[in-house]
Amino acid sequence: MTWIKRLWREPLLHFLLIGAVLFLLYAASREGQGDDTRRIVVSAGQVEQLSARFERTWLRPPTREELDALIESHVRDEVFYREAVAMGLDRNDTQVRKRMRLKLEFLLEDLGVEAPDDTVLEAFLQQHRDRFRTQPRVSFRQVYLDPDRHDDQAEAARAMLAELQAGADPDALGDSTMLPRQFSQATQADIARSFGMDFAAEVAGTAPGGWTGPLYSAYGVHLVRVSEREPGRLPGLSQIREQVEREYLAEQRNEQKEQAYRQLREGYEITIEPAIPGDVLDGGVTAAASGQAGQ
Repeated sequence: MTWIKRLWREPLLHFLLIGAVLFLLYAASREGQGDDTRRIVVSAGQVEQLSARFERTWLRPPTREELDALIESHVRDEVFYREAVAMGLDRNDTQVRKRMRLKLEFLLEDLGVEAPDDTVLEAFLQQHRDRFRTQPRVSFRQVYLDPDRHDDQAEAARAMLAELQAGADPDALGDSTMLPRQFSQATQADIARSFGMDFAAEVAGTAPGGWTGPLYSAYGVHLVRVSEREPGRLPGLSQIREQVEREYLAEQRNEQKEQAYRQLREGYEITIEPAIPGDVLDGGVTAAASGQAGQ
């Protein structure tokens, strides 16, 4: 008994006993985890989702055989997924990493943003006036002169302009063209799609009134009469409330996602090494430099 007491007082024995207990606890926990990873449960809710997805696609509920096939396909997906993860096939895969990032970003965006009231939306509208301002609009007619049909385009344009200013019918003048002869309430972008940016800018800067020209596009010479020009304006909140709220909520979700990322990033120590030792990285960071999150 004396030697047992002496042995029991030995620190080495205590160390070995503690190690054995920790090993048994670790083995037990791993065994439990192993059971979980080898167990697949297809819940009633998942079966209902599979059935509902089938019904949305085929506009009828699945038969018993079709539902069994859907469940078996779900189980197949789960088996292959778990085996692929166990083999490490998800590691160092760019596409998998992107998909996981997108799913997490989606979850972070969906954390919930409070619905704004009119006071918040009005302040947002005033802070982003240029985003919601309507474009200037112009109504005009144009008469086209084909450069291939006139040896002296400038002279032909002056003569035709004089006729138009004297009251001649614009439909009876000019050369045939597939270009639109008349625009109503067109934005500068609308005009540019047909005639080019330079022509659109000239028309947008022309005051309403009589015939003027010549104006040039890539197609040739034009004589133009602007009948109406509506300047851009900032609509009231009541007119564009849905648009303002949509953009406000989108901005809030983006800010929320960025804030969540910053908080997650602070939990990591980040070291950036140069591709070639000794080279200087962008911004003047040398090969020995490393950065930590939050710095």
